[in-house]
Amino acid sequence: MLVYQLTQHTPLYWPYMFLFITGVRGLPASDFGLLKSIYYFTVMGAEVPLGVVADRLGRRTTLFLGALANSGGCLLYATGGSFAAFAVAELMFALTTALQSGADSALLFDAYAADDRTHEFAPAMGVLGSAGLAGATVAFTLAGLLVTPDGDATWTYVATALVSLVGAAAAFALREPPRVPTVRVHRHVADALGDLVRTPGLAAIIAYGAVVYTAIRGANALLWNPVLGAAGVPVAAFGALTAAVTLLGAFTSWRADAWRRRAGTVPVAVAIAGSLAAMYVLLALAPGGAFAAPLLLSHGLALGIAPVILADMMNRRIHVSERRATLLSFESLFQRGFYGVIVIAAAAALGDRSLSTVLIGFALLCVVPLLLAARLRGDEKVDAT
Repeated sequence: MLVYQLTQHTPLYWPYMFLFITGVRGLPASDFGLLKSIYYFTVMGAEVPLGVVADRLGRRTTLFLGALANSGGCLLYATGGSFAAFAVAELMFALTTALQSGADSALLFDAYAADDRTHEFAPAMGVLGSAGLAGATVAFTLAGLLVTPDGDATWTYVATALVSLVGAAAAFALREPPRVPTVRVHRHVADALGDLVRTPGLAAIIAYGAVVYTAIRGANALLWNPVLGAAGVPVAAFGALTAAVTLLGAFTSWRADAWRRRAGTVPVAVAIAGSLAAMYVLLALAPGGAFAAPLLLSHGLALGIAPVILADMMNRRIHVSERRATLLSFESLFQRGFYGVIVIAAAAALGDRSLSTVLIGFALLCVVPLLLAARLRGDEKVDAT
């Protein structure tokens, strides 16, 4: 699982996406928003069906297929030059996400549960997240070597495709507890929907996670290039700065469970949302100032902590392992779906309005998880069966 996470979370092209699509390939900023919305809305449609597939046919199988799809999408970006080619690539990336999300933590949680060791799940997620982000730190640092002086990042996509194939091979070495489906597919989905509605706190966790995910993804994908560009940061430094974010995330991921156990869920959840809100407010005051880059890097705090505590809270509230990947798919569905809506409006606003306006919009959005944080209380007392 460690090798798999390392290979699937090292997108060397990440610091250059907006520049590559708009500056190198010549598509307008609005097309960037549309491409990302294709990805997120496709994830919305594929998440639950593929979550059901993972629960019934095996999580290892879907993780293998996800790695292959990731590699294919990267190769399409490397060789394509049109909106249509990039749209197909985004469809493949969407399948990657839908095949992997939920399946990875479901396999890991059930493996620990089979040995009565669920208390080790959160620390393990922290280690996996930390290792993945640390690997990405190295990758992003080296990514600049694959980018031409004019910002052409084609070779970062090729390299990512090859790395992802290593992950496909690692998927074969994964082991998971055997499961025998006892109900038909339609009943499986109906029961999962019932769990979603009836399980205390589950909806609040999903809503909180969706807005936090949107705030984090807005910082490191949509606004990354515009903010750094407005601050006068050279393109050659984008990779090193992305590496700094992931290095900060690696540390906070490693320490996330210890901090949550010491301070409690609600204070940590408030700190995550509060740090993101503060970042956006301060950036809006001076989007091109000298402190813009350090402020933007601060979202690495939430980048490392949020996935660890959200995965633990979700898994501990799911009481039937046969529906675990399906229910975790709902979490990913709402995260990607919500961001898919926001990114269309935000990308359009980048072309029509000032950068400060978009930053203020994201700051206001961060008020929502601050209000939801109190609903996350008590997850430490919930045990999985």
